[in-house]
Amino acid sequence: MEQQETILKVKIRMAKECPKCHSKNLKEVEDKTKAIAYFNHQPIYRKKAVCRDCTYEWFPEGGAE
Repeated sequence: MEQQETILKVKIRMAKECPKCHSKNLKEVEDKTKAIAYFNHQPIYRKKAVCRDCTYEWFPEGGAE
């Protein structure tokens, strides 16, 4: 009997529309207010969504603002 290797892929869902104005004109940027980790002395930042129409910013995966 062969063992099957299962690979778990974690995908953060990017928002599809702005929760404030419902625009679909969005961009994803790094939130550089605080590094969440360091890799080879380089900071890793959390991603946030920004509405290009109303400039509202939020964390689409349900994190704190």
